[in-house]
Amino acid sequence: MRLTLQLALLSCVVTTVCSRASAASEADTTARYAAPILCTQDPSSRTKARGTAVVVDSAGVILTAAHVVLASQSSCTLTLLVPNNEWSRASTFHPFSVQQRATSELLDIALCRIRPLEDVRDWSYLKPARLRIQSIVPGTTVTITGFTGWGVFPTVVRGSLLSPQQLYRRQDGCYCDFAVDATTHEGMSGSPLVTETGDVIGLITTAGTGKFRGMSFGTSFERAAAFLRKAGLNSAIGTQR
Repeated sequence: MRLTLQLALLSCVVTTVCSRASAASEADTTARYAAPILCTQDPSSRTKARGTAVVVDSAGVILTAAHVVLASQSSCTLTLLVPNNEWSRASTFHPFSVQQRATSELLDIALCRIRPLEDVRDWSYLKPARLRIQSIVPGTTVTITGFTGWGVFPTVVRGSLLSPQQLYRRQDGCYCDFAVDATTHEGMSGSPLVTETGDVIGLITTAGTGKFRGMSFGTSFERAAAFLRKAGLNSAIGTQR
């Protein structure tokens, strides 16, 4: 079965969840730079959301959580699904293959190159996020947009950044340098952390469990600055202190 037919069979239900806030703003819920990474398993050809990515360059560069791409290398083919408009107005979707990748397992962040699968004109649908390196300030209101389960429309949660002292060491040894008092779900790894001014300042990499349930954790671009610059994103990142 062709990929386009598989995608047409996916559930298209918008799920919006708000944490410590009313419904997210139009800009928060429809930002097209956030897109789902789909995993097509071989040989069953079963397709589902594997994670979330952020388009950071219209030439075909995305950021996501490293474990999203590393854990899928041998088990499935990864595809980024890009809408033709902001998510609230999207009517068609355009698949891009996820190709070359640079990863940091310590930061749990990956930079990947993507290419259109069906039409070279699909490059025009890539709209990059505005990235910014800034210090994590407790109490800052942020929005997280990601993709869960079988749906291809975003789940949106809002919350506040917590004290930097509340770091979370994962079992794989990766340390997250920020926490948010919002619950995220499977498929939202790689989701952008967006400020009220529309700047993306980090990525969600894990959801809290046990005593950390109801919280989400990730890597800020401040901590990942060296990795991002080495990967060639200097011109795409603003700085604020």
